[in-house]
Amino acid sequence: MLKVGSTMPVFKPRHLMILMVALAGVTMSILAWIAWHDPAINFLPHDRRAEWIVFPGAVDARAHWFAGIDASFRREFVLVNQPSRARLSFRGMRRAEVKINGVPVRFQPNRNWKEITSIDVAEQLHAGTNLIEARAFNHNGPPALWLTLASDQLSLHSDQSWEASFAGSSWRHAVSAAAAKTPGPGNSIAGGARTLDAMKKSWPFWFVLVGIGAAATFLCCVTFNRYPTVGLGKTLLLIFAGLWLLLFWNNTRLLPFHAGFDSKEHLKYINYIQEQRALPLPTEGWEMYQPPLYYLVAAASLAVGKLSINDPMSVFVLRLLGAFFGIAQFVFTFLSLRLLLPARVALVGLLLAVFLPMHLYLAHYVTNEILAATLATAALYFCLRLLRSDKPSASQFAWLGLAIGAAMLTKATGILLLPIVIAAIAGKLAYARAPIAISLRNLGLLLAICFAVCGWHYTRIWLRFGTPLLGNWDVISGFTWWQDPGYHTAADYLRFGRALVNPVFSGFAGFADGIYSTLWGDGLCGGASSLSVAWNQQPMAAGYLWALLPTTLIIAGMGVAIFQFIRKPSSELFLLLGFCTVLILGLIFMTLKVPSYAQAKAFYGLSALMPLCFFGALGWETLTRARVWLRFILGAPALVWAMNSLATYWIVPSVSQHLYAVKALGAQGNIDRATAEAAKAVEADPSNATARGFSALSLSELGRDEEAIKEAERAIELNPSDSGAHLQLAISLKRSDTERAIVEARRAIELGPENSSAYQFLTNCFLELRRYNEVVDLGREWLAVSPYDATAHAALGTARAENGDLTEAAQHLGYVMMLRPEAERAHARLRQILLSLAREPDGLQRLREIAVNAPDSPRMLDELARLLATYPDAKSRDGAEAVQLAERACAMTDRRIPALLDTLAAAYAEAGDFSRAISTIEEALNRARTSGDSDAIKLSERILASLRENLAYREEPQ
Repeated sequence: MLKVGSTMPVFKPRHLMILMVALAGVTMSILAWIAWHDPAINFLPHDRRAEWIVFPGAVDARAHWFAGIDASFRREFVLVNQPSRARLSFRGMRRAEVKINGVPVRFQPNRNWKEITSIDVAEQLHAGTNLIEARAFNHNGPPALWLTLASDQLSLHSDQSWEASFAGSSWRHAVSAAAAKTPGPGNSIAGGARTLDAMKKSWPFWFVLVGIGAAATFLCCVTFNRYPTVGLGKTLLLIFAGLWLLLFWNNTRLLPFHAGFDSKEHLKYINYIQEQRALPLPTEGWEMYQPPLYYLVAAASLAVGKLSINDPMSVFVLRLLGAFFGIAQFVFTFLSLRLLLPARVALVGLLLAVFLPMHLYLAHYVTNEILAATLATAALYFCLRLLRSDKPSASQFAWLGLAIGAAMLTKATGILLLPIVIAAIAGKLAYARAPIAISLRNLGLLLAICFAVCGWHYTRIWLRFGTPLLGNWDVISGFTWWQDPGYHTAADYLRFGRALVNPVFSGFAGFADGIYSTLWGDGLCGGASSLSVAWNQQPMAAGYLWALLPTTLIIAGMGVAIFQFIRKPSSELFLLLGFCTVLILGLIFMTLKVPSYAQAKAFYGLSALMPLCFFGALGWETLTRARVWLRFILGAPALVWAMNSLATYWIVPSVSQHLYAVKALGAQGNIDRATAEAAKAVEADPSNATARGFSALSLSELGRDEEAIKEAERAIELNPSDSGAHLQLAISLKRSDTERAIVEARRAIELGPENSSAYQFLTNCFLELRRYNEVVDLGREWLAVSPYDATAHAALGTARAENGDLTEAAQHLGYVMMLRPEAERAHARLRQILLSLAREPDGLQRLREIAVNAPDSPRMLDELARLLATYPDAKSRDGAEAVQLAERACAMTDRRIPALLDTLAAAYAEAGDFSRAISTIEEALNRARTSGDSDAIKLSERILASLRENLAYREEPQ
């Protein structure tokens, strides 16, 4: 039975249920309205008249920087005669251009890309075959198109029958944006362990666990009836704490390097504090937007031992911190459960807290998540004690304020706890008819201590950036990035199931799969962009099926808690249900704001571990009350799940552990140690093709080609269909037999069409052999797999230029300049191409062709505009075209760059608009002076002097 201390009988059950449903409806309606209408949210609104379509690119687990890459879509259709009317309706994420039969459709663009543009285009159609083309641009996700064309003869709409090309790639059939994303053969995240396969492969292991679980369940039933549960709870806490410490001792030996989500960036934060003796600003590092408490504790802990983040011992210290935080977390969870549930039932919740996979794996990583969750759980414990006190003391409010403030100083999600705590306490005080003055004093004390602990940090950020909450996803932070899928549809929040079949990286399938895969296992592989984990993969994969039992218990318990709250409202249930609700809503909102597959992480809600364990224990109690036989039936698989979790994260010397070390050490540049680990992997299982392949790669890095070739050939013998093995053989062969290496690379692409590394290797071979036609053909296929790869565009640009196709070469160099702004070589090559074209008799026409197809690259647009506005020979100048290009470049950069404003001023002058030219150059000069850029100041002054004499500015090409 639930032990309720304070009730709040303000509403009748029926009225309370109506109110809760209404609040849920209003909240979801607000979220839906934001998703459907806010142009800053990459959500594709459903409209049954047409589908949103995208290019079928390969799934990519890596992050991309903002770049306005475009996709082209086309569709042919036949008309018997010219229609009298034809209504075109379209929209593109985030901008779209449409041509019909090669003629651009002129329209007034909407300020909100989600609004539909409609226009009559009957005059642009004709009898016979017609072609409609659309080009969509998007800087923070894949371009998407929604389009309908309705006439008295046909109804055309965007669907999979359209063809698409991405940034100059080969043409493919478009796909529905709502379809679940799946990595294909050759992809770095394809081929993860499947749940049913894992169960089949390790059935003797499960047979043993089931036997142990059944025996332990029987023993527990006997023990609970004979011995006092209070002493048993303390004993179990000590046993579980010892087990955690033993687990971490074992794993530190076998995982002797830092690991985890963005671990390098978290370590940079710690190192900054150690070296600078100060706190960083959010703009100084990827994770430096985080509140500082964890990093201060970590830096101080290292300082005690006079360690830096580069010392091997720092791994042990930071991992031990994670272990202690995790132990504290489940201790506070058990203490909280004891306030609400009988001791025997609370032990079920303790089992969940100790062996919850996301709790176990996250504690091994360098992250602030564990400390933030521990402090939030401590705050919930203090709040529950306060709510159950007849006369809460001022010290209770003070301790609660301290815990909440510390949680907020560790991670911003701690803020979500504060309003729920205040509301729960206010409800209790109101029901208890506590004196208003005393209540306000105590609540004021709580808030004062909370803000004294963390307020200085948020005030510091607010004063510097104009907002107290800043993340690395905010443009103001300077980290302009996005990650696949780059958008969401309603289907992403409605489907579920992949996590039960192929759980690793199942977040690509939808929100629920992402949450499930990271709650019951390390479904994102510790933040790696590949299937690389140190954990035991077979138990981890099978664990997702065993986790169906605790999932059922949690859902059942949540339903019971809601029913009990409606029937008999209490502050305690309001606290737990309310906190879970705001966390879930916060997670949904953040996945809308940052539409990344990796945003749907369950451990962002690790602060709600105690409520989850409460719901699980309550579900257990509800289902097994007065059913001893059911306790045994459910208890055995529950213990199997717990033992499986421990087995998953107890690292043992194995092939997967050695291969994980190979990748980690190779990424750190420690090739010798990586080679040694690869050799250990082969020794552990000589028949493992992946181990042989990594051994070949490591040997090749050391220049031991003959040994590398033998290992790679052996890997292919063991697994002839392994794309990676063929690529590793190709790499090993390259120095000695280039033609055979090319054959193997082609085979790698044939077996793994999404193996981007194979495309890169083969392209480089062709470039070295000057086989440019093959580079062009292969490069377009490569772009279909990796359209955001600057190396692919650079290779295509080089090959096109060498073949004399300067228009296409310029386009790909523009993509390089977008994707890699520091690529001065591409900039110089583009300038050389443009100047060579300007000197040709038909140079102006060819420059206009480049301008028509130019990507959204500000530097490329500026280069074109400057040439068209300032070139000495009038035959290669076009003021109107220069103005369009320069205005587009300035709009894309919010008129912040003086050099682009200089070009715009020169373009206005060439077009004869000297008044706008002078005002623009003065704007450029002011910006240059503000930034202290002496070169920009001199250029602006030269242009201004020319304009004041009513002379268009001319610039000799260099």
